Amino acid sequence: MIRRRTYEPLGIVLATNEGLLQVVPGGDPEVAVGGYRFTSVNYHDGLCIAGAPNTGVWVHNGRKWAQRWEGDPRSVSVTTSGDLYIGATDGTLMRSADKGESWEELEGVKNVLKNANFVPPAGETKVAVVSVGDAVEGIILGIAGAGAWYTRDDGKTWLRRSDGLDAKLHGIWVHAEQRDRLFATADRGVFRSEDEGFTWMQSVGGLDRSWGGSLAVMPGAPDTLVLSMARQPGGLEGAVFRSPNGGVTWQRQALEDEDEWDRVPCVVRPWDWEDLVFVAAGDKLFASHDRGRNWIGLGAGLPVANAATASV
Repeated sequence: MIRRRTYEPLGIVLATNEGLLQVVPGGDPEVAVGGYRFTSVNYHDGLCIAGAPNTGVWVHNGRKWAQRWEGDPRSVSVTTSGDLYIGATDGTLMRSADKGESWEELEGVKNVLKNANFVPPAGETKVAVVSVGDAVEGIILGIAGAGAWYTRDDGKTWLRRSDGLDAKLHGIWVHAEQRDRLFATADRGVFRSEDEGFTWMQSVGGLDRSWGGSLAVMPGAPDTLVLSMARQPGGLEGAVFRSPNGGVTWQRQALEDEDEWDRVPCVVRPWDWEDLVFVAAGDKLFASHDRGRNWIGLGAGLPVANAATASV
């Protein structure tokens, strides 16, 4: 474990069509927020945020879940600084520095979208922010249909950082220890940058499909990556892959006796663990304690997850 916890863990949090579920290893799943379809969830250091389309955003502030924003979220993010972000379907980017009690719009993002001709990814109808991460001296956005963008002046000005990157992004992941090292998934696969997003290289060795899903980065020398991919747009016909060398080559993973699912699995590494990774695939949940070499089943009969995060 990277550092000592100062919060009560939530377990593995699944965003599903039946609500927001918390699964503690060894226990029964609990419905944290029911009655809504959730499609995005993110966690860091005691803060969890989840988004339900056409409804709003819920925040767990270390004590309880509460709805903290009404609207139509496309994505939700928690940065290492503790700021919360909402990428709304109308292209706005909202930020909260007080655990969701109040929100402000970073207006520069709409200017980026307004002054260029961007095309959303397959299955999307609008251009929207799909991820926010802390980079060196600023934040980096992944925008579906617009690639990666960086700001160091609190969103007043933005620089495009997409050389070699598929603009139809699904998500960006910032390395936990080397914040100039970035990974991204998109319509055309998985990409890596060693220079804070100025240039990107596509990683294809050993992959048998190209629609990028979610990614877990386990720091090391070299990094170990666990990735989900799909054959069809929208995440249909999914599989899980592992790279022991930072994305140079990939090997397809069998979880128990399965290595193919109708929907793309959800992959997540708890932010404060070096070698632990979870995968929600189909109606099952799996864990690896050795950087994805071996897998154990944690539960079955679960709703299919649209997104997942972990606090254990």
